[in-house]
Amino acid sequence: MQARLDSIGFRLGTASCLLLLACITALFFHRALLHPGMTLSSLDIVRANSEYKFAQWRGFSEWGRFPLWDPAVFSGKSIVGDSLTALLNPPQWLFWIIPSTALFGYLMWFYATVGAWGMFLFAKRKGCDAHGALLAAVIFTLGGKMAGHLYAGHVEVLSTMLCLPWIMLAAEGVLGKPSFSRAALLGAALALVSTCGSVQFMYWHFLFVGAYALLWLLEGAFRTGGRGMVRPALAFAGGMASFLVFAAPWWFPVVRQTLLLAARARGADYAFSSSVSPDYADLFHLVWPFRGIVAPVALEPGMTQDILFWEKTLYFGVVPLALLLPACLWPRKNRSTALILVILMAVTFTLGLGNHGPLFWLATKVIPGFGLFRCPGRLFLYTAFPAALLVGLFLSGGGASAGKWRVLAVAGALLAAVVAGALLLPQGGGRPTAHVWLPAIMLALFVLATGLWIRGILPERLWKSALVLLVCCDLFVIWQDHFLVVATEKIAPKGQVVQYLEDKQQREEFRMLAPDVIDQTRAAKYGLEILNGYHPGVSGRFLDLYQKIWKSDTSDSTTLMNHPLSDVACPIILDLLNVVYVAGAAARPLRPGEPGVQLPDGEGPQVRIFRRPSALPRVCMVPGADVPPAGVPLLDALCSMDPRAGCLVEDRPFHGGDAFRFLPYDRGSSSDLTLDFNSEKGGVVVISQAWHPDWRATDHGKPVELRRVNYDFVGVCVGPGNHELRVWYRPWDFYLGCAVAAAAWTALAGGGAWSLWKRRRPAVA
Repeated sequence: MQARLDSIGFRLGTASCLLLLACITALFFHRALLHPGMTLSSLDIVRANSEYKFAQWRGFSEWGRFPLWDPAVFSGKSIVGDSLTALLNPPQWLFWIIPSTALFGYLMWFYATVGAWGMFLFAKRKGCDAHGALLAAVIFTLGGKMAGHLYAGHVEVLSTMLCLPWIMLAAEGVLGKPSFSRAALLGAALALVSTCGSVQFMYWHFLFVGAYALLWLLEGAFRTGGRGMVRPALAFAGGMASFLVFAAPWWFPVVRQTLLLAARARGADYAFSSSVSPDYADLFHLVWPFRGIVAPVALEPGMTQDILFWEKTLYFGVVPLALLLPACLWPRKNRSTALILVILMAVTFTLGLGNHGPLFWLATKVIPGFGLFRCPGRLFLYTAFPAALLVGLFLSGGGASAGKWRVLAVAGALLAAVVAGALLLPQGGGRPTAHVWLPAIMLALFVLATGLWIRGILPERLWKSALVLLVCCDLFVIWQDHFLVVATEKIAPKGQVVQYLEDKQQREEFRMLAPDVIDQTRAAKYGLEILNGYHPGVSGRFLDLYQKIWKSDTSDSTTLMNHPLSDVACPIILDLLNVVYVAGAAARPLRPGEPGVQLPDGEGPQVRIFRRPSALPRVCMVPGADVPPAGVPLLDALCSMDPRAGCLVEDRPFHGGDAFRFLPYDRGSSSDLTLDFNSEKGGVVVISQAWHPDWRATDHGKPVELRRVNYDFVGVCVGPGNHELRVWYRPWDFYLGCAVAAAAWTALAGGGAWSLWKRRRPAVA
């Protein structure tokens, strides 16, 4: 009976702590939660994540179809082959129904709460008391680096990272009590987290959790002489491998299509993978995240401060920093766990230094795939995980017999105070400019509270509560300077320019070149299609085409650079891309008789809109297909061809004879069109749409070959006669993955139901 009462009391205490954590995260996100007409004004939310959501919403609202293809940027791209769209993430399905960027604030609060709950439960499992687990949850979830990535708008980074404790809980379960069901739950947890959208962090999750399991097994083997370690190792390996079936709709199309199409698949060198590496001077961010820059709330486009500060900082509170040193040197409980955490913290911290550390180069050479991702400072997020747990364990190991560690705690506080004092010395541009006294104030309060506790004036429970409160106050100030909100209509304002082009879109399909005028978020929201934009996985062939358009271009696999129309070197590619309109900020009013229209763009400057009469239609018939002359690269041949006289292919030329003409078509969705036409001599149907290996074509219901023409466009060779041609995008890898995952999730649910039924079934005498 007493055990049952203790269990109920434990559950009530845990539930109270989880509710408290939800309230703490809600306080941090209060500006978004209390203002539903406002949205997070973060860099990537404004220029990338919103576009993904609007494109998916339009797939439902306009066509009533599951969103598979995004026509808004470049010349179209796959949605299911792009992890950043988070297409399969259940919380983000709300965007399909409610096309409001205000949901980003609620989404991030949800993940912050889920992350805090997971960290609390994992810390409790590892031996933390309630205060220690609360402190670990707050440090990990609401640290300054998390806030920095929130300012950057890295929705996929934060949501994937904040779910790490749940993966660790599943891994701990399968290692502690290996079984088939626990291994399946580990794979299921990994699969659910993968839908959040970050391939980079899922890859690092595998490495981090794998390293933790390896250290756990080595410690167990050392303690027991190797007995009993084989079963946990096999169960853990099976759980990690089961991810392949549970997450098949996510990883299969993403990996396959990335390897086939993405510019990054051509190989990333060490300069790319180590880009934006933190410098040794950035280690001062451990004490103060705003060293050398103004607070982010004051940052504006065009300022000279390092706007990539979120990639280089590691700030989880000055009080936890003071406690971390004695936590590493003098652990009071679970010393084997503390040793594992110290090793993980040291390795991730050293790797996070990138090319300024001794391990990153070795990792890129030894670990397959490690060099495909840039910004090594993001590994500091993994440093914060064991650091938070170490501090939580240390706080949980207090008591009257802990006299030695009290001295170390004070020594750690003094050490942190010395570092903070060094920051206050004159350092020119490196001097902090916002909340400069906050670390010193927090340290002073920490030393005061600790001194009162050591003297017996302050009870231990109140002292621990005071430390949790101090950390919350410290991080709250940091968080709020990273938390920017604006009215939702400011993210994608319509304006007269968009209205003008939207009206044109009702009568014809076209793409446009609109540098610094229409971003991809507005394009996706209002059904426009732009040529340039931002995307970390741009197609390699499209990048080649884009670079060929301009006289000089430094675009990479992440961003396509803006260019004025005067910089065009190969206008034929713009013709092939169906770029009908060009929009740009006007330096002067139009002269009488000068082509183009001039419209105000809301609160911005006047915008000129020019029409390009040479642009090819979205679908047309050309006489045939030829190969480039011997020794002439296909891209070079494009710039000297007549796109109305034929198209270029890499092999197997085709000659029909029909004259160039526009072909009318009907759309079933953004990736499904049907043409009904007659051809006298045959020719090539050229569609100004990005080629993809999963495009399919049928003529009168019979499959026909779909060719890649003009380097990266869709073409179908047809003979004389009447044709009923259908061309559509069918991602077979996604459908196959859905079938495999459906079977796996059904088996998991069935097994869980069977297990519950057996437990509840009364025993037969």
